[in-house]
Amino acid sequence: MVKIDMTGKNVLITGAGGGIGGGIADVFAEAGAKVYVADWKTENAEKKAEEIKAKGGNAVAVTLDVTKKDDIYALIDRIVKEDGNIDNLVTCAGACYNIPYMKTTDEQFRTLLEINLLSVNNTCQAALNYMVPRKQGKIVNIQSASSREGSPICSHYSSSKFGVMGLTQSIALAVAKENINVNGICPGIVVTSLGAQQGSNLVDVIMKSSGQSREVILQSLVDRNIPMGRFQTAEDVGYAALFLCSDYAQNITGQSLNVDGGMRLN
Repeated sequence: MVKIDMTGKNVLITGAGGGIGGGIADVFAEAGAKVYVADWKTENAEKKAEEIKAKGGNAVAVTLDVTKKDDIYALIDRIVKEDGNIDNLVTCAGACYNIPYMKTTDEQFRTLLEINLLSVNNTCQAALNYMVPRKQGKIVNIQSASSREGSPICSHYSSSKFGVMGLTQSIALAVAKENINVNGICPGIVVTSLGAQQGSNLVDVIMKSSGQSREVILQSLVDRNIPMGRFQTAEDVGYAALFLCSDYAQNITGQSLNVDGGMRLN
């Protein structure tokens, strides 16, 4: 039987206190990895880590503001000091504004670039400082369906996620000869506690412009955008990340995998 076993592996997941990151953390823990659950909200990181441990998994809650480069480096130094190495990195921390383009501000744009793009670069570099000498390691950057197509109401988010895709490809090329795999995942519409909140904001915008009910809009989103007929779950994204961090993906790098029920085909 083919099985992905992460026993003995250490993985850092940013933005893992809830939403997509929380689902990814659950999947890696179930596969036997030691999961560092990083989130800027300490209570969210602790709650997720406790949930994992209650199920028999191995998790450590850590507070991390990904906009602080020194904190990123200090955390990864800590992981290596405590556990000997960092095997896998999944960058999932992110933010989004559902605001019409002409109403957005420079400050909002800078904030999203700092959280969604610059933090990914800093976290990857910090992890690669240890992965490159060992010639071993795998990185997965969580991108978005918006990495492939612009949007009039989350334009700066889309721009930042386009940037993450380009960064992922560039890092993959830079470290390919070091036997390190760097890939991305582009989730579609994901149902999570956090995703539901963010999705509700998006739905609210559509409701105001269309006059339709929330239920009608949600069903329409599925009918018009998702051939498989359902929203994605955080675990769907987690299984894809687990595969990309496994030995079965050892010759896959620089790719962006859609996990969206067929919403995007490129």
